[in-house]
Order: sequence, then C-alpha cells, then structure tokens
Amino acid sequence: MSSPRTQISARELTEEIVPHLDLIEKLISTTLTSLIETTDSAEERERREDQKRRFELMLLSIRMNVASVTRRHASVIRAIQNGDRTDSSILQLDENEAIAMDNAKTLYEQVKAHTRT
Repeated sequence: MSSPRTQISARELTEEIVPHLDLIEKLISTTLTSLIETTDSAEERERREDQKRRFELMLLSIRMNVASVTRRHASVIRAIQNGDRTDSSILQLDENEAIAMDNAKTLYEQVKAHTRT
C-alpha cells in the first residue's frame, strides 16, 4: 500500500473533495436507506445497515479532518471560495489528514460502486 499524499491543492480540496463528500452523504442517505427500507430479507437489511454505519463513520472521520485542514489553512481556503482563481496554493497535511483525503477518494468510489448494484 502506498503512503498517503502529504499535500493537496486548495482547489482540489474545495472543488473535488468537499463536493464528493456532500455527494457521498446524499448517496448514503438515499440509496442505502432505500435499500434497507425495501428489502424483505432480514439478513440483507442487517448487511446494508452495517454498510451504512461503516460509511457514515468513515465520512465523519473524513469531515473532521477536512475541518482541521480548513481551519489551519483558512486564509487560502477563503481566497479560493471568494473567487481567487489565480491561487494554486498547496496545503500541507498531517498524517491523519493525509489518510482522510485518501479515504475520501476511496469512499467516493465505493459508494458509487454500491449505487450501481
């Protein structure tokens, strides 16, 4: 397994990671909740509920680390959000934040895959 990246661009954080987290949250809420509510199988319901809990826990951890990065780099993030399109600042990540950014990408792919099945 490769080491997580220790840097991320401010633009990637604000334009990819955060919107993907919002989409993940929506997909978890709508898709898995729907599957849980419509299944007749107790085993399938339990499996989907466990899956939903795992996704939500990972999402919570990721959001906490995104908040940490955002707090530490608030001025850069604000510049991006205010339309400063010339800013290509690189944000330094601590170990937990780096893992969380990798987990965000992995979770996004997993959730997308589960919505297709």
